[in-house]
Amino acid sequence: MKKLLNKLIIIEFEDKKSEKGILIDYNKDWLLIKANPVDFVLDGYSIVKNFKVKNIVTNDETKFAEKAIKLKGIKIEKKAKIPLQNFDKIIENINKNFGIFSLTKKNNDAIYPGKLKKINHDKIVITWIDLHATWTNKREFKKDKIRVIEFNNDYLTSLKLVADSKLIATTNTLLTKSEFN
Repeated sequence: MKKLLNKLIIIEFEDKKSEKGILIDYNKDWLLIKANPVDFVLDGYSIVKNFKVKNIVTNDETKFAEKAIKLKGIKIEKKAKIPLQNFDKIIENINKNFGIFSLTKKNNDAIYPGKLKKINHDKIVITWIDLHATWTNKREFKKDKIRVIEFNNDYLTSLKLVADSKLIATTNTLLTKSEFN
């Protein structure tokens, strides 16, 4: 595995769609990658649970994409180095440093973006953010069902920026109204 550090890899699973990215760190439970969602684009980070991993490969396609990414001058940000001690530490660190993350269960057909509300020995509760960047209800998940944690990607960063701008606008409106009372 050490020889794959800083290489573009494909993580193949027995039961779900592959994940692709540049391997930044790993331990027996988790793999931290700079996500490569399409072609020669790097977007955010994924922490992938080392569960039902069938194979981790590089091939001619990944080598070509890696070369193109390097020639474009794209650098991997080392600030996203997350300690992979355990699920709780990973989530707490991401929540503290980025303020938003998404959880994915076995099926890649739904992500659950939000921020940490609470975490205990078997479950995580997040404040969910909807498609309109509104922080809404809490959502609860069993920790052992989470397969991928994503953070610092364009989608999540955009949701958080819009949500934060709404909060600032609401605060400014309230302050303005209080001046007239």
